[in-house]
Amino acid sequence: MTDETQHGDSAVVVRQRGIRLTVLVIVSVAIIFVAGFFYAATRARMMTAEELKSQGAYLYENPRMLPNFSLLNDRGETLTPTSLEGKWNLVFFGFTYCPDVCPTTLAQLKAFYQELTPEVQADTQIWLASVDPARDTPEQLHSYLDFFHPAFRGITGDFLEIHRFATSLNIPFTKVPGGGSNYQVEHSANVALINPKGHSIGFFKAPLEISKLKRAYLSIREYN
Repeated sequence: MTDETQHGDSAVVVRQRGIRLTVLVIVSVAIIFVAGFFYAATRARMMTAEELKSQGAYLYENPRMLPNFSLLNDRGETLTPTSLEGKWNLVFFGFTYCPDVCPTTLAQLKAFYQELTPEVQADTQIWLASVDPARDTPEQLHSYLDFFHPAFRGITGDFLEIHRFATSLNIPFTKVPGGGSNYQVEHSANVALINPKGHSIGFFKAPLEISKLKRAYLSIREYN
């Protein structure tokens, strides 16, 4: 083989390597571009206050500290304001003897929760805070909530503590006079939102719409 032939072969190899490197760079850039586009498309967009309201979400101008309280969860464990730190908490005030609003709202929250990704589910806690703690024992709450979703937790305890907790979240309720042992409790179907710092930041107004609730919640999580 002559020197000219060897030189030609070497040049071909160099050109082939150059082409492969160029193709590799182009493919890498394309992958990064597509990944960035996909991330931007799937990432929740920051909504304005008015846009959030159109989705049924109302945020306070400033986060609100929770009052000091000592309640029980559905496992009989003590629940205090610090127990709500570290996760996003959606709190619905209702009771297990509620004939319509409560099962409907919890079914909607179940549908909403199941649409979240596993990563978002992991730091999202949905609560049923009982407005009828006299009848809603931890055991009663646990059995009731397990029917909707095993990840849902309940809150019960002293009536005045529950009432103070609800008032701090801007969700009032009152016992209907009469009715004997089958009394009812009037309450809001709004769902309070507490951030991972344990601050009340707003609420989702009833009636809930799953798609709107999800859209607003993901936006709030992204920018609050």
